[in-house]
Amino acid sequence: MKKKILSIIIILFALISVPFTLIAVAFAVPSQYDQSFYGGMKIKYDRLYGIRGKKAVMIGGSSTAFGLRSDLLEKELGYSVVNYGLYANLGTKYMLDTAEDAIHEGDIVIIAPEQNNQSLSNYFNGEAVWYSADGNFDVLSKIPFDNIENLVSGFLPFVSGKFKAFSSGVKPQPDGVYNVHSFNSFGDICYDKREYNEMSEGYDVSTPISFSHDVIDDDFIDYINTYAKKLQDRGATVFFSFCPMNGSALESGTTKEKITDYYNYLREKLDFDVLGNPESRIMESGWFYDSNFHLNASGAIYYTRRLALDIKAATEDFTPVTIEIPNMPLIPNNPDGESGVSAEFAKAAELFNLTLHSAYNGKRVWRIDGLTTNGAALSEIEIPDMIAGIPVTEIGANVFAGNTNIKKITFGVNVNTVETGAFRGCYSLEGIYITSYDPDSYHPAKDVLDGADNCSFYLPEEVYASKYLPNYFWGAMDRERLKSY
Repeated sequence: MKKKILSIIIILFALISVPFTLIAVAFAVPSQYDQSFYGGMKIKYDRLYGIRGKKAVMIGGSSTAFGLRSDLLEKELGYSVVNYGLYANLGTKYMLDTAEDAIHEGDIVIIAPEQNNQSLSNYFNGEAVWYSADGNFDVLSKIPFDNIENLVSGFLPFVSGKFKAFSSGVKPQPDGVYNVHSFNSFGDICYDKREYNEMSEGYDVSTPISFSHDVIDDDFIDYINTYAKKLQDRGATVFFSFCPMNGSALESGTTKEKITDYYNYLREKLDFDVLGNPESRIMESGWFYDSNFHLNASGAIYYTRRLALDIKAATEDFTPVTIEIPNMPLIPNNPDGESGVSAEFAKAAELFNLTLHSAYNGKRVWRIDGLTTNGAALSEIEIPDMIAGIPVTEIGANVFAGNTNIKKITFGVNVNTVETGAFRGCYSLEGIYITSYDPDSYHPAKDVLDGADNCSFYLPEEVYASKYLPNYFWGAMDRERLKSY
């Protein structure tokens, strides 16, 4: 209790220089982000601190939210299960720190971050943390002193967004799966339309999965070793484990030997047990949904079964696992569009080098592989919605790379894939204009604008604040590079 009061006092003193009206907006105005994906934090936090008996707590990012069937795992283990994973943009450290006080003797804790540099570091996003705490400010008392500065720096952007939402009378309520109503009482995603893989290539080409040693930060290793020791001293059992990973997204050159080397490296560096191995978490793309770490509904059952097998083996529970292996979902086969040379195609071919192929979901789509001489000379370029009745969905690596003429690019509504490096060296590029009103039509990688230092994304004004900013993928982007038009 003393620690909690002291943390709150420090946060309030840090905010004391902020005008009182801003503090009033933050704490007195009704929650504005409770219907967004961030609203899932309250569900998870309340469940974690509301359980009095022994519990198994899975801590991670959104791969945990999408990957677990807590009801099935609970039946297997006889523990109350808590799905304590929400969003990599918050930082793994935030989830660990806010869970720490709830862990007691006899509990099982599994730390399973996403396999990327951000999640495997001490990254902490103060602004995103405020969104997740809106309407659940008790969680702020769990934040340690070393993150107070980042928390304070994120306060003004949060208050500004909250005031705009409140004054407009329109709360951020993302469509589809990234809404608070997609969470059940365990903290699992239970969205009923999450049936099969919706990525055009079956994986997100912009976020390859690496098993290099440097993907995990040394400071993070030190942190989780200290964290695990504290929990073990209380009588809890702590494991490090691996999130589900799309096998089609492995970085070029990844071999079985490299994965084994990474696994052995972790076992050497960590002072607590590693649960399972990365190979058992690398799964076929048919189990995934909309990212390389997000499982569809069948994939969540499959992953939970694997997790149950590993937990039982590690805790010497020799009872059989009763979760049945589901069938991998098939993609509904859509009829091919009509191709053929047409005036529309001929016009597009003057600007773009195009490839027609069948995407993972069975549809025929156009991929832009490069620009022609005519296209490369333009200062403004529009990616068409369709060419000859077939959607233009993909922009390949290096399509615009090194082009110093281009200043403005407009995406057609069907663009859903942009490979890494597409805009590298585009020093004159000022804006990429998104025409789709659906923020889930294209999920930008955080580094998509690397090498285009003067460029921002311009999003439709009508849905900029209500749909794009609270969106799971767009919300992870640098806010200064998101503008409305």
